[in-house]
Amino acid sequence: MKVAIIGAGPSALVTAKTLLEASYSDPTFQPSITIFESESDIGGTFRYRAYSNATQVSSKQLTSYSDFRLPLEHKDHLALPEYVQYLEDYTTHFKLRERCEFRMRTKVIKSAKLDGGHLLHYRSLEQGNEGAQDRSELFTHLCVASGLHVTPALPNIPGLPPTIEADQKVTNRMGSEEMVASRIPEPVEHAKDASQIITLHSSQYKDRSLYRAKRVMILGTGETGMDMAYEAVKAGAKEVVLCTRSGFLLFPAVFADFVVFGNVFDGNLPIDGLITNLFETAYVHPWVAGAHLRWFLSDFVIKRLLWCLTGTQAGCNQWVGELEPHQLGRAYTFLNKSSKAMPYINRGWKKRNRYLEKITSYLDPPTVKPEEVSVDLAPFPARVCQDGTVEFLRNGRKEDLRMRNRTVKPDVVVYATGYTQQFDFLSKEYPVPATVRCRDVFDPEDPTVAFIGFVRPGVGAIPPIAEMQAQLWTLILRNKIPAPLSTPHYYLLAEENARIKYGVDYSSYVSTLARDMGSDPGLVELWWQYGCKVTLIYCFGAAFLPFYRLCGPYKHKDAKRIVETEIYDTIRRRGVVGNLIMGLIPMIFYAWINLAAYILEMVYNALSTLTRPFSPSVKGKSLQTEGSMKARRFQSDFEPLNPSAAPVEVNGVKGTGQQGKGRMLRLFALLTAVVTMVGPRGVEANTEIQNFGPVLCRADEYGHLAAKAADQLSSTW
Repeated sequence: MKVAIIGAGPSALVTAKTLLEASYSDPTFQPSITIFESESDIGGTFRYRAYSNATQVSSKQLTSYSDFRLPLEHKDHLALPEYVQYLEDYTTHFKLRERCEFRMRTKVIKSAKLDGGHLLHYRSLEQGNEGAQDRSELFTHLCVASGLHVTPALPNIPGLPPTIEADQKVTNRMGSEEMVASRIPEPVEHAKDASQIITLHSSQYKDRSLYRAKRVMILGTGETGMDMAYEAVKAGAKEVVLCTRSGFLLFPAVFADFVVFGNVFDGNLPIDGLITNLFETAYVHPWVAGAHLRWFLSDFVIKRLLWCLTGTQAGCNQWVGELEPHQLGRAYTFLNKSSKAMPYINRGWKKRNRYLEKITSYLDPPTVKPEEVSVDLAPFPARVCQDGTVEFLRNGRKEDLRMRNRTVKPDVVVYATGYTQQFDFLSKEYPVPATVRCRDVFDPEDPTVAFIGFVRPGVGAIPPIAEMQAQLWTLILRNKIPAPLSTPHYYLLAEENARIKYGVDYSSYVSTLARDMGSDPGLVELWWQYGCKVTLIYCFGAAFLPFYRLCGPYKHKDAKRIVETEIYDTIRRRGVVGNLIMGLIPMIFYAWINLAAYILEMVYNALSTLTRPFSPSVKGKSLQTEGSMKARRFQSDFEPLNPSAAPVEVNGVKGTGQQGKGRMLRLFALLTAVVTMVGPRGVEANTEIQNFGPVLCRADEYGHLAAKAADQLSSTW
């Protein structure tokens, strides 16, 4: 077995390590692994598209690999140079560097079916372009782990000059701010026309000196856009304009800085570790998972909690830039956890009753100074006039109304617009991550090709997801488990016109892969093997990877120690009140929700049994009815609510797999929608009910497909 891994970032490294580790215990599984990396070292985006002062927004407890942890005393969120050093240590510890071929650019990969493999054509860049050498090599297996954040996404804005040339030797080197500065032309004092505006993608930005005494416009309100706005403020920019398409949902990476009745809460709790396992990711009924009740109900509660603590439901201390009501929630969007720029954005917008402010309030960081420039939120530019004046889109949002009387003529424009996925090196017969059917990793028809690290969590991190994907793929290659094809319930509910459709709920996705592999621990199993402490930590903890190394095929000797020390520390830091509000109460509530689902399923099964004696006694008719019921029950267990689900076929009848839930799921969804109506405002409650619209209609829309398939199944009974 020869395995080619494309890329040398976190996803590629953990895949190579997982494959090699399996070979140590299985003499029949001995892969020869080669990692192809076009750059000169490991690290990927974290090394080559980083900028000064950048810090991870996911915590060390969640981001670290399951068996290679950071010291307990280390701070929760790593600066990017620290994370690159962590990857260096990981590479050294597991002896992965000797598997790496640096300065090797993959040109094209073709399927070599006759030879039973994949023909990789690549070019050596070690001697520069003049001495480049084209090579070819045949591999039996292929892992694409080149990363989500490689090719910049650059929207077309008429009138803006092109971005600076992406000289890889200059702009893609951490710690080379002086070299970058020499590559980027100095912005002129008060650009007199559009041609004098300096434009660059955020991946080319390295140091805040670029913004000093300049008028800066930043496109995009993701985490990078927020970082760019904050950097411009701290650099002493004359003006900072931050452009958004449709808003954002902000929540700081650390839960702290609240004042309640004069008491300051500064627990500094990473928010990606506040979700509990029991009845939220473990022991969840398929109907509850399929209806995404945890997402909707937690959004309902969090909005009201934020209103009590900060005075706004748009986000944590977010007074402008709110999403539309039908998009406002973790079920629909990626949480923006970079909050440093928010105090500067809120200026002029924050208006809260002074009496409520005395009861609860949110503290701005002490680094915010009154004399610093504000950040003006604006719509996206429609075009840039020849004299350099920006014309913004008219969308009727409040930031649009405020900016209509403003003249904006930037000196520097930064595209913080993210990245796009491109797989130009794959020939057309290969799938891409958006088309593979098994957990967004591989196709069951050809498991020799895998895509690792190509889903993005709404809250969480990609490296731990990549580790779980690598473990799943390794088990498939070793023929230890069948390809899991049950319907997933972890996709974020993206709109049809959304640019990013590969978003997942982190805990739902990771726990699904754990169940696929048999790595998810049962409570009795945990108690029997490890005792009460580990069992309680698992119940109150989030979906941390060490939990999935306690049992199953990847059981690790250090997992118990990690859980009892590092993971226990995250729960201890919540305190009694925190564990009550964020742990025990949600746990009890979701326990009742899941119990109700199981009771409804029992009633459904009982009614299905009672109706059989009343079926027509003509031979074949009763069998047909029973067959239809069995088929519908099968569909009910595995029905996704994702409208883009891949088609499935039952005895020649094609459908999306979304058929057949029938009356019981619609009733269940309706009952849970009614629960959300307890809110204080009728309009908001109505919006919450609309969230269940797809649930209430899809069963009817696709039900005829299930019935027809069931009839065909019964005819062959």
